[in-house]
Amino acid sequence: MLNPFEKLNCPPKVEDLIKIVLGRLPKISGNSIKDREIRRLIYYDEQVKRYLNFVNSFPRIDNLHPFYKEALEITAGKSVDNIKICLSIINKTSLTASSILKRYISEIRKSDETLANKLMRQAFGRVSSLLRRRKDCIDWIIDVTKSMKKIKSIDPEMPTVIIAGSPNVGKSTLVSKISSAKPEIANYPFTTKEIHVGHFDINGVKVQVIDTPGILDRPMKERNQIERKAINAIKNLNGIIVFLFDISQQSLYSPKEQFDLLREILEFNKNVIIALNKIDSKDEKLYDEVSKMLRENSLNFMEISAENNIGIDELKEEIKKRVLEMIKQ
Repeated sequence: MLNPFEKLNCPPKVEDLIKIVLGRLPKISGNSIKDREIRRLIYYDEQVKRYLNFVNSFPRIDNLHPFYKEALEITAGKSVDNIKICLSIINKTSLTASSILKRYISEIRKSDETLANKLMRQAFGRVSSLLRRRKDCIDWIIDVTKSMKKIKSIDPEMPTVIIAGSPNVGKSTLVSKISSAKPEIANYPFTTKEIHVGHFDINGVKVQVIDTPGILDRPMKERNQIERKAINAIKNLNGIIVFLFDISQQSLYSPKEQFDLLREILEFNKNVIIALNKIDSKDEKLYDEVSKMLRENSLNFMEISAENNIGIDELKEEIKKRVLEMIKQ
């Protein structure tokens, strides 16, 4: 499944569309003054219909996979109901504008030729005014759609491995070691601001690997858009989660902060592999506290260094085993 918004054509924003029409009108000629003005309004009508075609091509929100539906809400910053209302407004505005233009075209045909240009100007003014009244709605939906088009194509039906954890725990490094993805890697929090997707094969089966932005241990309502994108992938994609702890001397987060985040993710009832990362530069106290918490909760874990390939082969084997089990179900 491709990103359902990927091939959606975005029309110009309102002011841009009006400028396009204004720039084109002087170049439109005709066999007579009437014919010229009619052709000009027909051109405006064709441009207005770009909004109608946009609405008609917009993916049916109720039919979207939960991952893309929630991604749409996160990107918009509003509920899907607000998006539906706005799409309805754009549809109605386009139809009304087209009706106005057709009515003026009919009037020009019946009027004296000396009135043709005046009627064309009236039609242009009325339609432009109508579009500008709905400018906020139209321009907002276009911006949301452009952002959705940029989302990496994720197939919710494909076997999936999601790499999750707090910011700066080594998720992007691990993704680059086990898949084809080449995300930006830097030694500061929130390097990953979008979801990155890579792939690898297991016995001829294509598996997608998702590098999620870091998540902080805090209430959902306090999380930013970047964090909510990660939670959306974890919650709505059916796959295996590799949760990373940073147990190094450079760790930015306490054992409790990292464990509380793991506990939240476990509540989604997902298949989770826990890995203590940066084992080659571990802080002994941090390592002891994290491993104690995990053992007290009967949670198994692996020890790796994504950067230096320690334990990576063993992790790959565990991922392979669980993916194959998932496929068989």
